[in-house]
Amino acid sequence: MIENYLLEELVTFAKYGTVAKTAEVLGLTQPAVTHSMKKLEEELGVKLFIRKPNKLYLNETGKYTTREAKKLINDNLDFTKKVKQFDKDQTTLVVGFNAPGPGIVLRSLHDKNIQIKNNLVENNFEKLLSEHQLTCVLINFPIEDRDITSTYLGTESMSVNLPSECKLNENKELSFKKLKGKTILSPSPIGFWTKIYHDEIPDSKIIFQNESTEYSEILQYSVLPFFTTNLTSLDSQWGTNLPNNRTVRPLSDEVAHQKFYAVYLKQNKNRVMPLIEKLQDQWSKYDQK
Repeated sequence: MIENYLLEELVTFAKYGTVAKTAEVLGLTQPAVTHSMKKLEEELGVKLFIRKPNKLYLNETGKYTTREAKKLINDNLDFTKKVKQFDKDQTTLVVGFNAPGPGIVLRSLHDKNIQIKNNLVENNFEKLLSEHQLTCVLINFPIEDRDITSTYLGTESMSVNLPSECKLNENKELSFKKLKGKTILSPSPIGFWTKIYHDEIPDSKIIFQNESTEYSEILQYSVLPFFTTNLTSLDSQWGTNLPNNRTVRPLSDEVAHQKFYAVYLKQNKNRVMPLIEKLQDQWSKYDQK
């Protein structure tokens, strides 16, 4: 079996073209590089170089070997990365989600054995699970196939917070349709909820704000309505310092009530179930029936 360092030296030589530069880049001596090139030829049983006084050139076989060596090195790096990712997946639960709500519940557990993906995960769920990039993903629909299964966690329900002088306060419950033409504040990013807003109230202006401190200040000093959910109060950033001079009106639309599921590989069921049970217990305290 060809040792990896011989391939790395060959690829480096092909890139820089001289033994001297190869040695410099790799932190080796020139005789050591020359010895390695000869050893590689001997192990392969072919000539890789055209040798001239004080100069070494790759022949066609050498060029082909370099291309194949690059592939092997890249494959080995990918192999190493996958093994390390799998090992990490066995010791730490890596969890992603496609909207802020499940992340709020997850963070409220303060579980040190969980690594939370900072950015929302909005596609390729099956691939991320099968490649062990995620142990579990919390999304608003179940996935069931040969290798993947799902467990219901809870429902996130949308409400709008209205200023006292707003005529919509006459309604105990509202729909997206009744918010037509309104300017409404919303935190960001919020994943698929953004599309729901655009689809359900296209004639309204949604002002998105992704800095929690600025968002809180805007809420305090404006009279604009803003969105919250049954999970907002659990959030250590968006859920704090909300104005107390608003009337909370739930939205009756079916799309305003999103069910969330923990999706995971069946082989990982025993590992993720303790976390799922904690999420279900925590969520049930805020789930609107």
